[in-house]
Amino acid sequence: MATVTNWIDHLSAKEVQGAIYPGVGSEGILVIIALVLWIGWHVLQNNAESNHLEKLARKRHGANDHKSNITEW
Repeated sequence: MATVTNWIDHLSAKEVQGAIYPGVGSEGILVIIALVLWIGWHVLQNNAESNHLEKLARKRHGANDHKSNITEW
C-alpha cells in the first residue's frame, strides 16, 4: 500500500487530477437507482394502504360504532 507524505504534490500529479473518491462518474446511475427505489416504494405503499382501506370498508363500520366497543375497529 502506498503512503502519501505530501498531499499537495500528490493531488497535483497528472495521474490523480480530478475527483479522488471511489466511484467517480457513477453518480448518474446512483440517482437513477434512487429514483426507481423511491417510486417503487410509493407504489408498494399505495397498494398496501389501498388494500387496508378496502378491508375496512368491507366491514361497514358506522360513525358511532366505536362507542359500542366493537372489536377490530
